[in-house]
Amino acid sequence: MPDESVDFYPSRAHVLTLILTALALVVMCAVGARLGFDVAQTSGSPAALVVVSTSAIGVLVFTGLGLLVVRRLLLPTWPVLTLDGDGLTDWLPNLGVEQVLWSEVTGVRKARLVFRQVLAVDVTDPRAVVTRQRTFVRRIAASANIALVGTPVVLKPAGIAGRPEEITAALSEFVAGRAPHAEPVA
Repeated sequence: MPDESVDFYPSRAHVLTLILTALALVVMCAVGARLGFDVAQTSGSPAALVVVSTSAIGVLVFTGLGLLVVRRLLLPTWPVLTLDGDGLTDWLPNLGVEQVLWSEVTGVRKARLVFRQVLAVDVTDPRAVVTRQRTFVRRIAASANIALVGTPVVLKPAGIAGRPEEITAALSEFVAGRAPHAEPVA
């Protein structure tokens, strides 16, 4: 049972993939805005104006998200997962469930979520974990995880720097030492 906290940082490959996705979405929205603008100029179509407006908003939103991800790549100063004496803290921006106490953990298991291998942390009261999330987006993500995997706490090793075995081993050490009646990672 470790006495010190263990921090895991974001995977650079995962962050780079997010940057490229944001860039592709910005380009798609910009092309849509340009084409919609050309059609609106020649035909005056209300549908073309909707396309221009929606695409322009998309450019702004995806540029902002891309800049946030670029910041994350350039300044990887905060962890995406922390394991300590109290519990685990999932710091994944806008999607992580924040802190889960070891007393709430009933087990950890491997699962599949949309064609990806994940670690599902089972908790005694999933709805309580969902309701204490600070933002609406976090509550929606936790609820979706319950529907898809059966628990609101889903750790995605692909987005964490380090091998899945390292994450599993660290979780197993903490769970075995602190969570009452918890089963080891399968």
